[in-house]
Amino acid sequence: MEAPLNLENEKKKNIRLAIGVAALGVLGFIIFYIAYFTLIFCYPSKLFNLMPFPSFTESVVGFKGNLLIFSKTVTFKGPMLENQPEERMVYRVFDGKSLSQPEEAKPFASLCPTEDKIYFFDQGVYRTFDGKTWESFKNPAIGSNPKGAIGPSRIWVLSTHKKKPVLNLISGNEVREIPLPEDELLEKIGVCSSQLLCLKNELLLFFKEEDTLLCYRYNGEKWDQPESFENGGDYKAIAWKDKIYLFQSISSPKQRETTLRIYSKNVWSEPKTFPIRETSLQSFVAIFKEKPIIFQQAFFSKKYYFVEGEQLLGPHSIPKSFLSPAFIKKGLFFGLLSMIITFIVIFLISLLLRRFKLRTWKMDATEYEFASLFRRFLAESIDCVITMIPVGIPFYFVFKEGSFFDNPFRFVAIAMLSMGCLLLLNFLYHSFLEGLWGKTIGKMICGIIVLKDDFMKCNIGRGFLRNLMRIVDIFFYYLVAVVLMAGTMKWQRLGDIVAETVVVREKMKS
Repeated sequence: MEAPLNLENEKKKNIRLAIGVAALGVLGFIIFYIAYFTLIFCYPSKLFNLMPFPSFTESVVGFKGNLLIFSKTVTFKGPMLENQPEERMVYRVFDGKSLSQPEEAKPFASLCPTEDKIYFFDQGVYRTFDGKTWESFKNPAIGSNPKGAIGPSRIWVLSTHKKKPVLNLISGNEVREIPLPEDELLEKIGVCSSQLLCLKNELLLFFKEEDTLLCYRYNGEKWDQPESFENGGDYKAIAWKDKIYLFQSISSPKQRETTLRIYSKNVWSEPKTFPIRETSLQSFVAIFKEKPIIFQQAFFSKKYYFVEGEQLLGPHSIPKSFLSPAFIKKGLFFGLLSMIITFIVIFLISLLLRRFKLRTWKMDATEYEFASLFRRFLAESIDCVITMIPVGIPFYFVFKEGSFFDNPFRFVAIAMLSMGCLLLLNFLYHSFLEGLWGKTIGKMICGIIVLKDDFMKCNIGRGFLRNLMRIVDIFFYYLVAVVLMAGTMKWQRLGDIVAETVVVREKMKS
């Protein structure tokens, strides 16, 4: 072997070069993390607006053939240390096919839909919305945590006044207090867990007492004896035309069961039970397409079931606003921008290494040129795309089904499984191809090959060993790999040193 240069001097130069590259890498990471945390604490809105921040459904109501979904989201303004995140109420309109962009709405404690307006009740005020225009009406008769119901030319409101539940009837400018069914209710009834519904001229008051749901009816003059329903779960009731649909749900370790009773012509029907196996954070009931529905808010998805007779039809998915087109565009833009910046940085470092390092090695009258950092990075990028395709396509269809977005543990499990499959496939792909032929598809396109450090053909054992060390490279964002390439005579990363391999250009000079 001929050494055209002093190898001792080359080693010293490589060590200095490796120290310089390491210092640049560490400095780059320090600058990046300082900028990142500065952005988080001083300008959080700039960062969080780039992410698909989840919003959780607060209420769902059917109105004029559409479904209005009210959700709470979080906004960030100014420095985080000075300004706390603010909750914001928004609503989206779902027409059965697509979901509209979010519109801002005022917060509310409860709502009640009618044919031409939706009434929203909040402390000391109620608002109306006809689909286009909002109107606001202040009234001291509306206390805290109000629950309202709309009757013919009147508004019923159950709310808290001076820590006591009060039922008021608002008709125009007149307010009349309606005595509760029993004096004992003043101590038992909880306004937050109660619900009012108006069916023609009849008012129905629902509230829970321990594990029993009670329903009182008021005909304008007196209260009837209550009807009780034994069920330890949650309840929601809706009025539609001349009927009231009462849904009660109870969760078990395996599934959630929903029971439906229908009130019509002063009689409650026998309960019908529907098993719903999927996991959800919250469920709501509404009228959509002139049918009652059960709406479910899962962790990353929204869906609904139609109740038709004794059947539960569905689930029907709501388009996932979690990955909105705007977010996808931002993700693609910043992903492309980060790729361009990474390629430029790698290219500049590659030029630096080629400028100061020994680029060739002569062995038995054959001159080998070491593969540059940029060529190796480009080949690795091509191989990453190739290995992602067979893993990405099946998992795309798995995620598209939507069931994995209901349960966060299932979602994390499938995400971890996909990442594990990708890493395993990447490892086997590189190990076998480099061990058998010395090159992957990416390396073949870029004109480079893996050989033993004596420039003989690589084998399977060395192929597996050199790729096993990628764990260290990935953990340190390939900074260790670049530093070792700068500090070794034969441009070797950690895997090459352990497996005693080198990466050279395929075109060799004799």
